[in-house]
Amino acid sequence: MKRIFAIMLALVLAFSFTASATTLDKEYENVYKTYFSSSYSSFNYFSTAYATVREIVSNCIDGLVEPDIYGVYRPSLAEDWDVNEDQTVWTFKIREGLKWIDHTGKETEYALTAQDFVDGIRYIGEPKNGAYSLRVVRNLISGLYDYYWTLDDIDCGLITDQNRDEVVASFDETVGVKALDEYTVQYTLESSAPYFLSLIESSMLLLPVEYEYAVALGEDFAVDNEHMLYCGAYYVSEFERDKAITLTANPYYWDKENVTIDTVEYQMIPDGTTSLEMFKRGDTDYTSVEAEAYMSLQGTEWEDNLLPTSHSFSTNYLWLDFEGENTEFKTFINNENFRKALLYSLNREALASLREPVNPSRILRNTINAEGAIFDSNGVDYTDYEPLKTIKETDYNQPELAREYMEKAIAELCDANGNIIGCEPTTVDYLPVCSFDIDGKLPVTICYVGTDDESEIIMAQLFKAMIEQSIGADYIDFQIQAFSGWTYGTVADPLNYDIYFDSLSTGYADPSGILTRMTTDGAENVGCYNVPEYDALIEKALNAETFEERLQYFAEAEAYLCGNGFVIPFISSLRGYYMSYSVPYTSPLTLYGNTKYKGTLVMNEPLTLEEFQKLDAEYE
Repeated sequence: MKRIFAIMLALVLAFSFTASATTLDKEYENVYKTYFSSSYSSFNYFSTAYATVREIVSNCIDGLVEPDIYGVYRPSLAEDWDVNEDQTVWTFKIREGLKWIDHTGKETEYALTAQDFVDGIRYIGEPKNGAYSLRVVRNLISGLYDYYWTLDDIDCGLITDQNRDEVVASFDETVGVKALDEYTVQYTLESSAPYFLSLIESSMLLLPVEYEYAVALGEDFAVDNEHMLYCGAYYVSEFERDKAITLTANPYYWDKENVTIDTVEYQMIPDGTTSLEMFKRGDTDYTSVEAEAYMSLQGTEWEDNLLPTSHSFSTNYLWLDFEGENTEFKTFINNENFRKALLYSLNREALASLREPVNPSRILRNTINAEGAIFDSNGVDYTDYEPLKTIKETDYNQPELAREYMEKAIAELCDANGNIIGCEPTTVDYLPVCSFDIDGKLPVTICYVGTDDESEIIMAQLFKAMIEQSIGADYIDFQIQAFSGWTYGTVADPLNYDIYFDSLSTGYADPSGILTRMTTDGAENVGCYNVPEYDALIEKALNAETFEERLQYFAEAEAYLCGNGFVIPFISSLRGYYMSYSVPYTSPLTLYGNTKYKGTLVMNEPLTLEEFQKLDAEYE
């Protein structure tokens, strides 16, 4: 049953790890209500791609360090750490006396030790375990790349003269993670990594695991809350698949005096319902507010509760299909002048106004990596490295230039009668999304595939208007497909699109988190472009001798990709406004990781803009 405790709690916590810089004269609840929107088959934190699962795990499995309310890294499961001069060897001292707990909140027989962090790397180093987004960690920890691919090559039959069991047994000798003693773990890296603490914050792959327990369960490890162990501020006490998830405070948590919420309740959003409707009913303590909803709430009881969202390291961009069946688009998208025509055809501020109707310019973004996310040792923002700085500052809303680039592309790709060279009339099969006829002539048919979400349809219509008006409807026929069954498996992976919009997030304080996945053979290159110049710059960055040199090569690579229109960033993923019952600046500032509820103060009425501004001023 909910209890309410007074403002004195906040005062007691005023100087604690996650306490806010200021407080409000309010009463606070000990339950936080939130929501999820997708079905989850597993809580396996090493293999999940789902944001909500990662958020839940981040509150239930602690890492070595965590940020405070200002984003400064503080001890978590590691009570201390140190790093060598070139930042290739990181040594962490683990807290003593901790044990894993189960889904009932009871301590198990399993002690949490340095070996659990070693075994986390052992687990992801096994190809059969299907670790998600492994490339960065695999390439960074010494020896892990060769260990992983040797096992994979044995499994695929490419290596026949090595024994798999012997390779597995070599892990402790060949991979750069060691338990120096029961409570000291050391990571040896392939290259200098001043960003390593931010990677620990963001990556599920550096979390600990009780290996004996996980291996005994096999594929059933973390399949639900009863088949996993916990060492964080919370544990998953209840799990009703596709309905509700409950987190309960860990009674044995090492920092339990700073856990201010006893229960976090997740409810699946019912079909046909929005988080805003749930917020108004009191079913959730947070909702984002899109531009249309923001305008509709003006003059209502909720007007004073609309709060500006502060930041997002996630970027929205247009993804382009270089190898699809639509030969008209394929011919043109592989032409630099056409890509630049698209690049200069977008009015980014108009697109931003769909998210931020009051000050849309604050969410414009021309780069893949976010400004304010990565800094060199002198405090210089990565996006201020040339030539990326020029990309960041360019105004791409230039319809005359878009038309000019299109005419150059047409001169290179069409005959005098507007026939596209090498294209024949045919039916394009993008099923199950759609099928359509092309005639191999101008205008170029473009199939934009989005979801049937109303806000996405509006954005698609705006794309159509901008591109056809800037480049010309005589040159472009922009067709919108609002596909209710949109998934990567139905649209992106089988190349059943010409253009779609997606997002990528700067995951830690180094550009490699995104850029290494966007190479010609990278996992994010779902559009199948071929960019050897970019690939070469990425290689130079990864082999750079200093962090500043590394950033310079990455900046050149990112500028090449964006400036030549292989991907087209246009705004940050920031939802301009939100409403909330929680007090800002009371929980860890997780710039790279997932939301944490430790330290959060939850009011019994929504926060007002006036209260937010007071807290914001005192926080600064």
